[in-house]
Amino acid sequence: MPDAASSVAHAPSRGVSRRALLRGAGVGAAGLSAAPWLRHAAALETATPVAGVGDSAWYDLANRLRGRLLRPRDTMYPAATVINATRYMRDRPDGIAICAAPEDAAVCVTWARDNGVPFAVRSGGHNYGGFSNSDGLVIDVKGMRSVSVDPATGTATVAGGANNADVGDALTAYGVYFPGGRCPTVGVSGLTLGGGWGFSNRYLGMTCDSLLSTEVVAAGGDIVTASATEHPDLFWAVRGGAGGNFGVHTSFTYTLVPTRDVTVFQLSWSGGGTAALLDAIMRMQLAGPRELGLRVAVRSQSRMPLSQPAPLDIDLIGLYWGPPADVEELLAPVERVQPAAARTVAGMGFPAARAFLSATTPEGSYQVKTGFVQGALPAEGIVTMLEWISSMPGVPSRAQESTAGLYCWGGKVNDLAPDANAFVHRNADFLFKCEVLWEPEDDPDLIVANLDWVEGYHAAMQPYFSGGAYQNFTDRGQADWPRAYYGQNLERLVEVKQAWDPHNLFRFPQSIPTTL
Repeated sequence: MPDAASSVAHAPSRGVSRRALLRGAGVGAAGLSAAPWLRHAAALETATPVAGVGDSAWYDLANRLRGRLLRPRDTMYPAATVINATRYMRDRPDGIAICAAPEDAAVCVTWARDNGVPFAVRSGGHNYGGFSNSDGLVIDVKGMRSVSVDPATGTATVAGGANNADVGDALTAYGVYFPGGRCPTVGVSGLTLGGGWGFSNRYLGMTCDSLLSTEVVAAGGDIVTASATEHPDLFWAVRGGAGGNFGVHTSFTYTLVPTRDVTVFQLSWSGGGTAALLDAIMRMQLAGPRELGLRVAVRSQSRMPLSQPAPLDIDLIGLYWGPPADVEELLAPVERVQPAAARTVAGMGFPAARAFLSATTPEGSYQVKTGFVQGALPAEGIVTMLEWISSMPGVPSRAQESTAGLYCWGGKVNDLAPDANAFVHRNADFLFKCEVLWEPEDDPDLIVANLDWVEGYHAAMQPYFSGGAYQNFTDRGQADWPRAYYGQNLERLVEVKQAWDPHNLFRFPQSIPTTL
């Protein structure tokens, strides 16, 4: 699962050149004949130039930091510019502040405000929309990665730059965990602020639901604590209001749960009764206990341009907070439809299970779109999904991870009311994701055709969605993204934004506005 506490201040966008659009999509000059390219202008907008500030101002910032300020000529600058969504790396920051303490983040916010410099906040750098990048200042908190556990209170305090691996590794010795994410390198900051999916979400809730308090550098440059008793309006908003909307988060305190032996499972099928299998898997999850959490992915077997539909692969992976015998019983109806071509069902300690289930988020060039599903997809919805997968214009050189993916929802996620905190998606049973991945050297015409295809695919699935989109799988092309991400909570989020950032200092193309 992707993250990034991200915020970018931008001036109004200028016109977009065809060449720039193709560069933004990961296409070189050889792709200038590609068409139709205008339909993707919103998703591939170019960087907006910013008024430069003199070197003396940058020297002043550098001298005020406990950490380091990297400028374009510094040796480590190129490595520090890398973000997960390399499609959006065309922005080249004028400076990257490597924060060593919360006070560094406060200095950066004040300096950027006083000098009129746009900025972005970066924790893990996994924001799918590239919003953890800027052509001004990047406030990078990845160096702040400490994790401290208080066994007496059953809580952990995590610095703003820590990732899933940092937290999981630190908690192992205590036999405890929190509802973390699957990808080791994803920052827990963005994971938490946008909700936070993991295989345990039905059993333990979303990551944001276990948050007890967070330390935030607000727009005024002051460092405040948000909790149920301190600034509760801000605390409500940051649990689901997505990263970078209200400040720079420098630490998080979570409530923890004891771990125990669990069961992991992974099954795969190649060809056969794909529709019936998907229906059986969804119904297994719906009828299963809260301790069961899974993700199922469907993809074409072919990696070549498709002259005719190729057989489809199904991959099922999941976690059960109980013994293997229970999992075998749950899987039996699915394998009566079709035996798996390969299967693993194994009991193990929780740390080993966490390692077994770990996987990277998409990296490089990709486009991801989402929607929520109540109940099982109806037969016509499954058919629509499979027909669109089979009609992919051609699979780029990069192996597709989940041309369709269904992530478990429900259980404890849905125990909370949609307005209990800002994370509004409390009525679904699955999160649906479709995506396309490519490499820069792929045929530009094929890339553009696949971008068209994934938009059409997502549109065709709308009748089977219950509404909304997942704010942690940021999509620059999402229609009416404020309502899709925040639903009925949008108005209250705008009120909190007005109170905490009235001048809209923390802004980026999909930031919460100060007015509607």
